[in-house]
Amino acid sequence: MKAKFLILSLLIGLINIVSCNNGKDENILIPAGFGDKCGFIDRNGNWIINPQFTEVYNFGENELAAAKSDDKWGYIDKLGQWVINPQFDKAYNFGENVLAPVKMDDKWGYIDKTGKLIVNPQFDKAYAFSKNGLAAIEMDGKWGFIDKTGKIVINLQFDSASGFGDDELSGVKLNDLWGYIDKTGKILINPQFDDVNGFSENGLCAVKTNGKWGYIDKTGKMLINPQFDETYGFTKNGLALVKLNDKWGYIDNSGKMVINPQFDDAYYFAENGLASAKVNKKWGFIDKTGKLIINPQFDHADSFWANGYVAVKLNEKWGCIDKTGKIIINPQYDDVLVHKDIIFVGQKKDGRKYEDPKWGIVDKEGNVVAIPQFDWVIDSYCNYNHSWFND
Repeated sequence: MKAKFLILSLLIGLINIVSCNNGKDENILIPAGFGDKCGFIDRNGNWIINPQFTEVYNFGENELAAAKSDDKWGYIDKLGQWVINPQFDKAYNFGENVLAPVKMDDKWGYIDKTGKLIVNPQFDKAYAFSKNGLAAIEMDGKWGFIDKTGKIVINLQFDSASGFGDDELSGVKLNDLWGYIDKTGKILINPQFDDVNGFSENGLCAVKTNGKWGYIDKTGKMLINPQFDETYGFTKNGLALVKLNDKWGYIDNSGKMVINPQFDDAYYFAENGLASAKVNKKWGFIDKTGKLIINPQFDHADSFWANGYVAVKLNEKWGCIDKTGKIIINPQYDDVLVHKDIIFVGQKKDGRKYEDPKWGIVDKEGNVVAIPQFDWVIDSYCNYNHSWFND
């Protein structure tokens, strides 16, 4: 459940519709694979950058994408031309402050967008730079933080580190327990928790102690006592998904149980105020009061996308419904996923159970835009949604 939720959380950041041309980014380039090569397609499934690379990442904000040719990584522009020639053993896209982690001779360093080494490869592991200009790095089994010049500004002392978020706090692990530091390295919350989930927008962080989960504020004060078997962060509607006695429900930021634990499985609430929930082996959708808005009838259901649709599985096939439960795309595909406002559908040849599907594109009415032909697209392929934890 937790891995599933984390993947979905990553997807939330990917499916916000671009606000141009009536919500469409006409110039979007999408990673796709054909055989053992990959390139980039447009929203209609046309190859814009022909499949020629062995691996690619999506384009970053600086309009460069990390790409692998043979055994080396470099960076390409949106014409598919090498801007930084393949020379690295591993490379990630550029993060905040326009530096990218790259690996050479089994060590990690950082380059700028011209390919110049700004921080020489010297670290065993390296994260992307955060907005505050610091990056978590590991040397000889200990973690610390560097600035953009490569200077160690927070000494190597931690067993692990999460990196700084928008809240200007980083989780750190000492003696197998987690706490939090600020950007000066000062310990704000003493390492005392078995696990942490990071701070939500409401300033609360799920923490685990003695086998149970509760929530602390940014001073480390326990505001919601540890009592849950599993928990997740608070979403924008002010509710958090919690598990108690093998059932899932929702609490508010005071810890009050708003929707009693009653579901066999559940997802977070989408922006339209609905969440998918499983009851008696079937999935439906509830509102913020726990009322069933779309009756449980599906074999599985995802969370609603920003385009107002959600993927549902019925009789071993996937389709899409809208927020009223109306079927928009008949369940007929072996898989469905979305990127921004583009709906990709996966179909296996002759319905072979253990075969990876070919991917195509349909519009919001279910009309075929591109027949299934791609071996992978976007996050149907493991090389798309990367964490900054290095190999």
